Amino acid sequence: MTLRFLIIIFITFTLSSCSFILTDHKNDYLKEKKEKSLILPKDLSTRPIIDYYPINTENPDQVGNEYSIPMPQQVFSSGTSNEVRMHKLGEIRWVYVETLPSSAWPMMNDFWVSSGYGVSKSDPNTGIIESQNINISGQETKLVMKVEHGIRQASSEIFVSHISQVEGEWFRVEGNENLEEGTLRDVLDYFASTPPSGGTSLVALNLNYGQKAALVQSSDDSSFIELNLEYARAWAAVDRALKEALIDVNDLDRDEGVFYVNFSQEDEKGFFGRIFSGPSFNGEFKILVKEIDEKTCRVTINAEKEEAKNYERELLSQINQSLS
Repeated sequence: MTLRFLIIIFITFTLSSCSFILTDHKNDYLKEKKEKSLILPKDLSTRPIIDYYPINTENPDQVGNEYSIPMPQQVFSSGTSNEVRMHKLGEIRWVYVETLPSSAWPMMNDFWVSSGYGVSKSDPNTGIIESQNINISGQETKLVMKVEHGIRQASSEIFVSHISQVEGEWFRVEGNENLEEGTLRDVLDYFASTPPSGGTSLVALNLNYGQKAALVQSSDDSSFIELNLEYARAWAAVDRALKEALIDVNDLDRDEGVFYVNFSQEDEKGFFGRIFSGPSFNGEFKILVKEIDEKTCRVTINAEKEEAKNYERELLSQINQSLS
């Protein structure tokens, strides 16, 4: 009796499903409702496009024939932990969050509304949000936030400056009246307590193109990391990346921009091969952080021995993935 009942239910369900599939849906479009038009940024055509496989334009004679092209920029996930933390370098502080700037932008606009400071200016093209004027000891001041792409892919960095106007010019507020650290801690708490909506701001999409680190290959097949950072922060970022990647540092010289490290690499021999064979390579490398200009640094690697040359890019890849 139970089996017959189950068979009847199965047949009924199957027939009902088939009836939906066989129903004529040609007039369903008449039930659709008109939605609001999609508003795109006006300067969308000027946004940069990343060409991962560029055509060799340096040698026009080779176009159309076979030739080697540089390896594409390294692409990897920034993680799924939604990590939020505060960084400090000298007097500079910023909040790091694992989300794209176009997603952090609407959250930061909501933060200023809820903070009580209000918003006097919000520009998604530059990533700048300014608070309303704040009177401190009879002086007009304001807070300025900058939302930027972080070093790591799909990450954001939030900076806050507290400035005051003196004779028509704006200067950073000094001393105990400076509100930068307290405001950044409020930003940190806001990200930690507010669940991510998963949404993104279309008008702030251009902020996603400002990634500060990229592993690239030059025309002579050598690899390096390009950092769009000033030297002090580039050095600190590489130092932190080496510690996060558990790479042993034998010696370092900040003035010369040099790290001397040991780097080991395991063969891909499967689970048991890695257990019994251990590391298949262990070599010494020299990591050089060189300042190109005030806002750009380059990280290169030289192997101490010739047999370690093939592992230079692997070490750069480890550092690049650990940068934050």
